Amino acid sequence: MLSQFKKSSISKYKILLLITFITTLYSQEINNKYSLILSPDISNQWWSKYNNYGQNPSEIYFNYNTNYKSENINAILKVFASKDKIYIGESFVQSKVFNNTYLKAGKYYKDFSIYLNQSISSGSLLISNNAEPIPKVGILSSYKLKKSQKFDFNFGIAHAVLAKSKIYKTKPMLHEKFIYLNYLQDQNEFSIGFVHEAIWGGSTEDYGDFPDSFKDFLKVFISADGPLVEGESHANALGNHLGIWDFYYKRILSDKELKLYYQHFFEDTSGLRFANKSDGLWGIELSNFIKNTDILFEYLNTINQNSDPPYVNDSYYNHYQYKDGWSYKGYALGNPFINFLNNNPSKVFHLGVSSNDINKYSYKLLASRKIDMSDYIKYQISISKMINQYLVGFIFTGEESIGNNLTLKLSYNL
Repeated sequence: MLSQFKKSSISKYKILLLITFITTLYSQEINNKYSLILSPDISNQWWSKYNNYGQNPSEIYFNYNTNYKSENINAILKVFASKDKIYIGESFVQSKVFNNTYLKAGKYYKDFSIYLNQSISSGSLLISNNAEPIPKVGILSSYKLKKSQKFDFNFGIAHAVLAKSKIYKTKPMLHEKFIYLNYLQDQNEFSIGFVHEAIWGGSTEDYGDFPDSFKDFLKVFISADGPLVEGESHANALGNHLGIWDFYYKRILSDKELKLYYQHFFEDTSGLRFANKSDGLWGIELSNFIKNTDILFEYLNTINQNSDPPYVNDSYYNHYQYKDGWSYKGYALGNPFINFLNNNPSKVFHLGVSSNDINKYSYKLLASRKIDMSDYIKYQISISKMINQYLVGFIFTGEESIGNNLTLKLSYNL
């Protein structure tokens, strides 16, 4: 077994070196970026563990990014390597099929809530950078109304596969679809979207094989009821369903931008009808009000998930049949402040700040705290400077109950 593990590790390193070598040969067409992060101690602070692309805290990280873009094709490859693990991060090929329609395949995060500044946000309620991207294939498209050029739609559908685990004997599948109505006039942009996710199929030790035929997929698509489970008073929707109503507003003021957004979370018809009140992610982002700086404030509220049982009786990210909940390989797929293993209603305040001036120092600040209970501020400060083609800096991560950790970062663009 040990020899097999060693062979597997060696093979992964060979693959990594081969990818790096090939893309370097074609560096004139492909943009390559290498990053090395060193930490003297394994850090267990909040922002070392979460929104870190599914990487476990490690003493060393090596990350490699490359992308290629032409008129009809966009290709991205990301490789993450730590002391104990190598895996492919967000990597996909997106190809134009016709007009404004694209086919996308690989491992990728999302094509909705594209306004969200993932680098400083606490994380989307549905798909954030907290876990590894899921293997997925999807179709994206948009349509502009002919009678009014101020309105347009963008929409998409995707099929993905989750991973085996201690809970799942065979891999469950993921159904995803979204549609947005967008309004654009002068310096104002408003958008309202509906996003639906559903875990279905697969099998578990407790419940055996779940329905997975094409007929069952059609039920999942419209959230129709599955078979009546013994002991239950009525049949529930087939699969594990969740989603958001997504509201977004942007105002451009000269060289400045103001963004306001609200992601309203739901797991059943009660949340769909806003019976869980103001639960969701509220945010405001100010861009360039301070030159070359983005400032983001977010408020996460999940306290109304069990406010009026049995009608409003949810446990966000949890499910009684798909017991790994809304997660992938041990990490929540959405906002990390919502626990996919336990019911944990709370209120969280989050601050994110980033500044990027190529001629000066760049920095980023993340700071979060639960505000409805006693809690410590979880923070991370990173400072870096571009020297020729090298980005050199350090990351300071802290949490009062655990302590502080200092990491060094070196990136190289080719």
